[in-house]
Amino acid sequence: MARPWRYGLLALAAGGLAHAQQPPEAGGDSLQLEPVDVTARRALQDRFFAPGSMVVLDRRDIENLGAFSVADVLKQLPGVVVNTGADGSVEIRMRGMERSATQLLVDGQRQATGRSQLALDQLPPEMVERIEVVRSPSAEFSGATGGTINIVLRQATVRRETSIRLTDNTVWGRHRGQLFFSRTGPVTEPKPATAGQPADDPWAYFLAANATGVLLGSNGHSRVDAPLYATDSESIARYHRHEYSITPRLTGKLARDDTLTLRGFLSRASFGGAVDTGTTSFVGGVATPSASRDTQQQLRHFGTLAADWTHRFEGSKLETTLAANRLRETVDRAGSVVAGPGIGGSSFFVDRRHENVADLKTKLSTTGSPLLRMGGAEIERRSLGIDTDSSATGPFAAEATLQRRILWVQDEWAWGERGTVTAGLRGESIDITTRGPTLGTVHRHIPVVQPSVHLRQPWGTQWQWRANLARTTRNPRVWDLVDRTTPSNGLNSLVNPDTAGNPGLRPEKSWALDTGVERRLGTDGQAGGNLFVRRVQDAIGPLVTQTGGRWLEQRSNVGDATVWGLEFDARTNLGVLGLPREWTLNANFSLLQSRMTSGPNTGQRIPGQPRYTASLNVARPIRRTGGLFGGFTLNVNGTADLMTAPGRTGRNAARTALDLHVGGVVRGLGYWRIGLQNITDAPYRRVRRYDDPTAGTTTSQGELYLTPRAYLTVGTQF
Repeated sequence: MARPWRYGLLALAAGGLAHAQQPPEAGGDSLQLEPVDVTARRALQDRFFAPGSMVVLDRRDIENLGAFSVADVLKQLPGVVVNTGADGSVEIRMRGMERSATQLLVDGQRQATGRSQLALDQLPPEMVERIEVVRSPSAEFSGATGGTINIVLRQATVRRETSIRLTDNTVWGRHRGQLFFSRTGPVTEPKPATAGQPADDPWAYFLAANATGVLLGSNGHSRVDAPLYATDSESIARYHRHEYSITPRLTGKLARDDTLTLRGFLSRASFGGAVDTGTTSFVGGVATPSASRDTQQQLRHFGTLAADWTHRFEGSKLETTLAANRLRETVDRAGSVVAGPGIGGSSFFVDRRHENVADLKTKLSTTGSPLLRMGGAEIERRSLGIDTDSSATGPFAAEATLQRRILWVQDEWAWGERGTVTAGLRGESIDITTRGPTLGTVHRHIPVVQPSVHLRQPWGTQWQWRANLARTTRNPRVWDLVDRTTPSNGLNSLVNPDTAGNPGLRPEKSWALDTGVERRLGTDGQAGGNLFVRRVQDAIGPLVTQTGGRWLEQRSNVGDATVWGLEFDARTNLGVLGLPREWTLNANFSLLQSRMTSGPNTGQRIPGQPRYTASLNVARPIRRTGGLFGGFTLNVNGTADLMTAPGRTGRNAARTALDLHVGGVVRGLGYWRIGLQNITDAPYRRVRRYDDPTAGTTTSQGELYLTPRAYLTVGTQF
């Protein structure tokens, strides 16, 4: 039986879209809520006039960071924490909340990701047009408790430009290289102008090819102190990753009012290496040495194809996107332990995954009025499969499908003389089906209704105030709902547990409040402060238990929580401080807090949420006319509590990392750049404590060193 909320949404959307297509009233074209400074950068204008709270980094900002990959760029975003694992994998969290509370989009689309959170984390930063950080939920960007990060890739342009870059990265005395090539320009000649009509731009293309080799890994030390025994371990993890990708784009006009963009991305990534661990166990004063080796090979194929069609009406435009992406991934791990002559064992783990995503979405928005009205619909179908064999758990196979239907509408009204009120409503109908030989068939239906309202009130021409209130729902990841156990990579411990799915996991719901002020800093800068509060029901978080002598982590509904914090960011040139204007400043600082209000961890913080995060980048931008450029980036993450179950506590230590880069432009030839990452050799330190009423207290301590890394780059652009 159809649900009543669907009829309500259909009626509201129909009314909103019909209103969107109406021509402006007489005199409406002259309405201007506030003056627009046409000399300001688009990224700053996008932020100032956005219907919700957001921060935008454009190509100029990204270039100033001197980053090697997209993952390096994400570390500089306000309130974003990027943690690197022992194998070089990255975990992205906004405001310190669970990683699944952060929604990651590429060109506005959800992607197939496989085992990773972002399949494009090693993409060269030259491939990125801009990055949008959407702090507050809206009808268009919703479904994320922490926030949304939208990575927009480079667009085709009629300007002819060719870029070539060669980079050597060095760590542990070993070298790997990266070769990047891109070219953009017109495909056809421009059509001549007709009477009363300007000339149409010709069809344009963009093509990029990239080959990346990078060395990953860490040096680690851990110690476990228990009532009856103690262990001391040293580990060395060394991995290599090779990735090849090609990115074609084509855009042009089909007719006077119709524009078509075709885009694709194809990549092949291989990953392999080993972690060697030497352990000494102390029992009754007797020391027993042992050694283990875990090898891993991983192969991933990822591809996406999409078509964007835009049709312009008088006073509005219709944007439609049809996209499909596909991922195939295989992981093969083997482990061995030697505890003495003839004493030891071996293990294996093979994991094959596939994921196919098809998505159709459309959006209708007004163009004939400064008040923005829009609405849209989306249909997504995602099919997933997994085939696993493990010496610990035996073979396992499962299939899953996710079907998502979305309808949303968002309308903006004038408030007072220059302010605006934006109200939105988003409805989702989600169906998840999982099946497998040991699972049977399980179907789950999740209806979602998400209202939002946003206020924006300018104060003069330089200041404005914002406030946003929204209801959000975070759905569990599909594989978190499947009853399966994945063994840990390496020695199982409190800090490196096995992971298991939870078929009883419920969606996380929250009310989100954001309010803050923003100020323009001339035509090339902006600053802001933001207060956010999240009231979370059925918060999703990890629970760590010990089962059958092994540590096990499982995503669970750990109770209700309140999350709040203050965020500050500024982007400007140093002329405001009386220093040379050619130097730029990009800084952000966040104070984060949370409290579980129910459940087993009542009174504790959300596990893994740092108390503060900060980033500072000062740079002299590259000048095409020649000369030196360079800068530094400082990242600081505060301590984070790890209360993952009653009696199981811990803490991540604070961490400070410093990166530097310096380079020069040789006119008529190209440029060079030297970069140093993690100069401070900042370790990840973690302490875990397990209090057992009968067996006593067990303490686990771990340190992970990623080692400084050097880059040498030469390139040219013409």
